[in-house]
Amino acid sequence: MEKTLKFLAELNNNKNQSWLSDNSGEFESARAEMWDFTYLLLTQLSIDDAKLNTEIDVARFISNIIGVGPKKAVVYLDFFDIAISPLNNDGNEPAYLVHIEPNDQSYISIKYIPDVFGLQVMRNYIAKNASLFDSILQDCYSSGFILDESSKLPALPKGYPVGTPGESFIKLKKYEIRSHIDLLKDQDELIKDILTTFKAAMPFVQFLRTGLGL
Repeated sequence: MEKTLKFLAELNNNKNQSWLSDNSGEFESARAEMWDFTYLLLTQLSIDDAKLNTEIDVARFISNIIGVGPKKAVVYLDFFDIAISPLNNDGNEPAYLVHIEPNDQSYISIKYIPDVFGLQVMRNYIAKNASLFDSILQDCYSSGFILDESSKLPALPKGYPVGTPGESFIKLKKYEIRSHIDLLKDQDELIKDILTTFKAAMPFVQFLRTGLGL
């Protein structure tokens, strides 16, 4: 991922259209590297997760570095996200995510950001299966994952009294476990490490899918 990381590091210091136009060749090289990496990862992940479809154009899994900020201003992002999922349920599903950012900020995660309906469904499912969810998380922690609690509410949402099973998880507005990754490794070794780590988290993926009826 050296080409991609180098491009993103330079973009971080030059977030404007002029620089991006002048360095379109570097951008295309980074994008090609991302495409190849995503295809390899999807192909290997699908061996352990039969719900993934290798026929999907991998470009659909790769984020754009150009976004829209407040007042529709153009924003240049210095990272790529690869979010692989079956693309069922209108995207309201957990994804295998690889966050690619320079300065040792890269990580992989299982990430699910539910819509309003999905959040309610997930909270109810967790309340009924709190012990199982906690057990799955403990195994994921042992494999190097941490739970992202940045979305946690200060209090339980309406309808969930204090003492509800799994209340600390019900306060979350998204469900994500993360693990640091070294993207400077040889690609074959990197893919192997990512697959091993994701495999350890597949019970977490399956729990979320079951809760959503997927």
